[in-house]
Amino acid sequence: MKTKIIRVGGMTCAACVGRVEGALRAVDGVQSAVANIGNNTATVVFDESRTTEEELAAAIKGAGYQVISENRAEAAEQERRDLDVRRRDLWISIVFAVILSVIAMGHMFGLEIPLEPLPFCLVQLALCIPIMYGGRRFYKKGIPALFTRNPTMDSLVSLGTLASLCMGLYNTYLVYSGDTGAMHSLSYDSVGMIIALVSVGKYLEARSKMRTNDSLRKLVSLAPDQATVIRDGAEVVVPASELAVGDTVLIRPGEKVPADATVLSGESSVNESMLTGESIPVDKRAGDTLYGATVNGSGSLRARIEKTGEDTVLFQIARMMEMAQGTKAPVANIADRVAAVFVPSVIVVAVLVFIGWMLAGRDVQFSLTIAISILVIACPCALGLATPIAIVVGTGRGSQYGILFKTASSLEAAARIDTVVLDKTGTCTVGHPAVNSVSDGSVVGIVAAAEIDSEHPLAQAIVRYARETGATIPPHSGFESVTGGGVRCEVDGRMVLVGSTRFLREEGIDVPEGADDLASSGMTCILAAIDGRYATTIAISDPIREESPSAIRSMHEDGLRVMMVTGDRRDTAEHIASELGIDEVHAETKPGDKLEIVRNLQVSQARVAMTGDGINDAPALTQADVGIAVGSGTDIAIESADIVMMNDDLRSVPAALEIGRATLRNIKENLFFAFCYNVVCIPIAAGLPVLLGYDGLVDQMPMISALAMSCSSVSVVANALRLRGFRPRALAEARHR
Repeated sequence: MKTKIIRVGGMTCAACVGRVEGALRAVDGVQSAVANIGNNTATVVFDESRTTEEELAAAIKGAGYQVISENRAEAAEQERRDLDVRRRDLWISIVFAVILSVIAMGHMFGLEIPLEPLPFCLVQLALCIPIMYGGRRFYKKGIPALFTRNPTMDSLVSLGTLASLCMGLYNTYLVYSGDTGAMHSLSYDSVGMIIALVSVGKYLEARSKMRTNDSLRKLVSLAPDQATVIRDGAEVVVPASELAVGDTVLIRPGEKVPADATVLSGESSVNESMLTGESIPVDKRAGDTLYGATVNGSGSLRARIEKTGEDTVLFQIARMMEMAQGTKAPVANIADRVAAVFVPSVIVVAVLVFIGWMLAGRDVQFSLTIAISILVIACPCALGLATPIAIVVGTGRGSQYGILFKTASSLEAAARIDTVVLDKTGTCTVGHPAVNSVSDGSVVGIVAAAEIDSEHPLAQAIVRYARETGATIPPHSGFESVTGGGVRCEVDGRMVLVGSTRFLREEGIDVPEGADDLASSGMTCILAAIDGRYATTIAISDPIREESPSAIRSMHEDGLRVMMVTGDRRDTAEHIASELGIDEVHAETKPGDKLEIVRNLQVSQARVAMTGDGINDAPALTQADVGIAVGSGTDIAIESADIVMMNDDLRSVPAALEIGRATLRNIKENLFFAFCYNVVCIPIAAGLPVLLGYDGLVDQMPMISALAMSCSSVSVVANALRLRGFRPRALAEARHR
């Protein structure tokens, strides 16, 4: 199966989303299709052996929508051109609608229009034509949708304005036939004002969506256009797009890194805030990794290009954001279910109300005006925008703090978390442990030899310490790692066991009392046995991250239950937990225990977020309602998680949950606005003011309806854009880019 994100142009409401999804799902081999009006995309999972991307594009075009270029720059340019066309059409509609309204309604304000009845009608008709040209996009999409029995918002506008036009033409005919009184029943001005007002709302909506999508474009556009490459000993400036893996580049002070690379020589500090949200520069020297688009500090660096183009971390982040924005949060199902039946229901209601007023003794013009008002006011464009626009803004806001939500559902799930489970090493602590003391330094070289093949941070700390102290590391063989315990290894002909106190005792080693007393002071004690006899204890400390206390405090202020789960000794774990104020500790756990703890919490109805960085955290990260991987974590942990922190700052965990809550709250507010306008206003459009004695409002009802419908879209978009200013309390210190 292949996943493909297709940019789709022309979606205007929830019904359009359903239409695009339906067209794609009808293609043989498509497993799932999710369209998003918030960023104008459709995410399709399909079987490449049964269908092609060309057939998917044809299905979208067949449904009446455009397929936009995959190139982000071209797509942005296409959006800008479309916005320019909308702006021109809007001005045409507004200018002619104002003139038309002055002529049509001038007499109501004492303005004399020196025109005979028939010219009066024909001038209004002539003014109406350019307005309808300005609103032609409603007819081009709305009318075909009616014939395919998939009416959209454009269908409602088309029906409403065409009905008004027909009524105007009929009255013009009566005037031509000699009934000059019919000139007071023209409805061309309704056509003009409906199109003009709806166009104002759609233009503001399109402009806001373009601004919303700019966060993704800005991220990608951060990559520099040029790079200085060293070729045959000379510096050559080339377009960054021509860089190849293996090229050596020179990065001068203040320049951006052109692509992902490894430092060959030089030292400098690099600002990686555009990726991690962390404003403090990171020191770089030979062997360190550089990321494309980060900014070099005061030193010059020579680096070897490792990844280019869409293989770089920058583009992977952009792709991840795009994928997240292309998915749907569970709360979106509410809008989807309503939208699926909303437009057809509105048409039925409009017809029934028309018949009802006719049976009540009202004339055709009155009843038709009421029906038109219902068609216009009930356009579900705001309903379709309510969820996706908030998801797009929420994920974009998270990326600015180095927090990547993989899916929209993870954003919503983050809002409902009540329990946070933390791994210790690398999550609460720095994750770069160092040897603090050794009870018998003469065997450090042997212990290091046994640990040299292990990737565990504690093992690496021992090896590093042995090398720093000049200890001889003899040859070894038969390395065997015991999960959750330690290692067995033959070193220079001697059998060596290295691991926890429990591991050595399980192996039958007589461990003296007090061998691991330093564990009670927060250190991790690694014990070693040589040829079946206890040899030494190595005490290793892993400092608590500077931001960890603040992160735990933020979680408590949010009412969250915070737990630590670690394979470390209980004494060590409880000491760290006490320093941080963590509520509960599960120590001396094996990898499978973390998964079981998360499951048990879920059985007790807790909604759990698991935070970790290691391979052993991956099962628990997958099982949790929300898995959060820290940026320095293993690829497996990052792959298993729902949220990825691009930095190691534990405060990003409560910040991610805050962004989730803010986004879900915003979605609910948007749904309220949409339902409020669409449901509450329908009875008003159906003639409630008439029943209350305000007959005079009926002629203006179509225009008032158009204004209300535009206001609903603008309200939803404006409310979603408020999220752009949201600042997580957990990250009180300024460090966003």
